[in-house]
Amino acid sequence: MLRSALANSAARRFFAAHAQSSLGTGLALLALPLLALDRFGSPMAVSAVLLPELLPAIVLGPLVGALVDRVGWRHCAAVAEVLRCIGFLVVVVAGSLPMMMVGALLAGVGSAAFSPAALTGLTRLAGVERRAPTLALFGALDDAGTTVGPALGGVLLALMAPTALLGINAVTYAISALIIFGLPSTEAADEAADRRRYPRSLFADARAGMREVARRPEVRVLLWSSTGVVLCIGVTSVGEVVLAREILHLGGTGLALMITAGGIGLILGSLSARFTSAGPWRWRQVYLAGVFAMAADLIACSVLKSPVLVVLSLCLGGFGNGAALVHDRLLLASSAPDSLHGRLFSLQRMCIAGAFTASFIGAGALITVLGVRSTLLVAGVGLGLVALAAAPGLRKAWPAPRAAPLPDALA
Repeated sequence: MLRSALANSAARRFFAAHAQSSLGTGLALLALPLLALDRFGSPMAVSAVLLPELLPAIVLGPLVGALVDRVGWRHCAAVAEVLRCIGFLVVVVAGSLPMMMVGALLAGVGSAAFSPAALTGLTRLAGVERRAPTLALFGALDDAGTTVGPALGGVLLALMAPTALLGINAVTYAISALIIFGLPSTEAADEAADRRRYPRSLFADARAGMREVARRPEVRVLLWSSTGVVLCIGVTSVGEVVLAREILHLGGTGLALMITAGGIGLILGSLSARFTSAGPWRWRQVYLAGVFAMAADLIACSVLKSPVLVVLSLCLGGFGNGAALVHDRLLLASSAPDSLHGRLFSLQRMCIAGAFTASFIGAGALITVLGVRSTLLVAGVGLGLVALAAAPGLRKAWPAPRAAPLPDALA
């Protein structure tokens, strides 16, 4: 799989840039909330610097997608990395919470632009033949960064302050911007000429693209199902901590082991695309299997009492999460022409960011009212219902190939 995904030099350079910036992102996941808590001493300060990471994707999604399709993925991805670099430098030197929030917001705008730009570029760099392994490797690097980065950050915190980790993160974004900006353009010359000849406003491009994307039934079913999945799975961001501390009575090491198990599962699930070369109908099956695996994980965590079994369950859920995410992207990319991929992936990110924000905010209230085990059970059952509801639409959009009829002599 790696040989196929890294078949050309542009892909190798992109993945080298993304690997080191993903590691920096993982360092920031640990350092940013610690810095906010150290400087301002309030859990509200932590929320105040974490939410701006999600809000730009919700508010700016359609415009970002239109910009990617209009300007080109390479320029948008490079500028996005520059914004993330500047944003974290502002966070490092900020002396007040509002200034730190401004830096986090700049980084959030960069994140909102980078993901759809990078996915659009990868689908073009890889072509149809190498799309599955390429998107699998992209997802695996993302997951490895969020798994290895915090663990490495925990070791580095013994030697340096959180501001130093955020500074390292900013440097990784700067390196990524330089590498991506030097990549060859994959934009078709006739598409660029058409845009120069018939200019439209960015808002008009966004509206037209969203209408074109939204009237495709296969896109609609993928978007609402992935939104439902995130609404259900998002409770684990709070639920895992409460489950570890108050139900299983594990210390920080036990919680770290639970998070690591989920991260390892994510990486393996992302790499599972190497086994699904049969085409979109098989991607659809793996996507649904991944969602059911996540549902099984949540239900198991709601009833299991053994920490070992909970850790194994989280690994299964992580595997399902990684497999579902990569195959969701593969199905989306196959459902619209390349010229719409920027708007398509931006719309997906907007829906997922909105769902995660709602789930993050609602998880605390649900756990307070129902308790953590009941909340996980409700989320798991809800996740299973989402998969069952989405299955007919996905099967209609990507049916399994019919078996060839037997010759008359053998019938």
